[in-house]
Amino acid sequence: MRLLRLFVLVLFFYGCSKETLKAPDAFFVKPQNISVSTTTVHGSSSHKITDLWYYTNSQFQGAYPCGNVLPISSTGSTKITIFAGIKNNGISATRQPYVFYESIELDTTVVSGTTFNRDFTFKYKSACKFQWLEDFEGFGTTSGISIIKSNNSDTTYTILNKATNPNADVFEGSKCFYFALDESRQVAQFQSTATFALPKGGAPVYLEINYKCNQSFDVGVYNGFTYTYVSTVNDSPNWNKIYIQLSAGVTLTQASSVGLFFKAVKQVDNPEFYIDNIKIISF
Repeated sequence: MRLLRLFVLVLFFYGCSKETLKAPDAFFVKPQNISVSTTTVHGSSSHKITDLWYYTNSQFQGAYPCGNVLPISSTGSTKITIFAGIKNNGISATRQPYVFYESIELDTTVVSGTTFNRDFTFKYKSACKFQWLEDFEGFGTTSGISIIKSNNSDTTYTILNKATNPNADVFEGSKCFYFALDESRQVAQFQSTATFALPKGGAPVYLEINYKCNQSFDVGVYNGFTYTYVSTVNDSPNWNKIYIQLSAGVTLTQASSVGLFFKAVKQVDNPEFYIDNIKIISF
């Protein structure tokens, strides 16, 4: 009899443990198209969102590459909050939510075992300040463009224009910024014509650019006298997008007004560089 009671108790607790440890049935969100909605105030809508970071009912669930489904283990009425993730400074090991994109919230009733297909369109936060926007489309007009050759540069730039050269390798629109190096021109440096009152003390300040190049180039900030290196942009055989955090460099300048520069020193045969859609953003 004692053995029978013991056997019944073991079965009872084993059954309870199985129910306790059983993972709840999941609901899945399947991202489809990922985009960024902009107006003329924001410049280009191009983006390099690589991951989606998400919460359910304010509890962090994880970060998944954009092509992956997002498993939702909650049941019933659920609030899902999704953030757009980027590679900070283009480095895979520094993935994080992009501070200037608004999150997307979904209020839904979770039905276990179902998959919800959804497009995600992110927007810039209303508090964003677009300190510098340059898409080079104004080159050749009275407005001109807002970038010039630095004094230590032994080469100059060209604005590629599909209107005059239909085969020009332009990212979007009809124009982009281009320069090249060779044996007689080994240093290129270009800077913004203006400086900007950017927040310091580690406050978020980012550069966004589209680019294509067959060797790396550097990005930094200047205060009118000194040039401070911030980050290196690696070569990319195809048009790419990068988000570069300028915060540390801006603080180091110790100046009330800060500009941006690009610099390349010849490293390979026939280096070529294409740049488009420059943005400096802060709050």
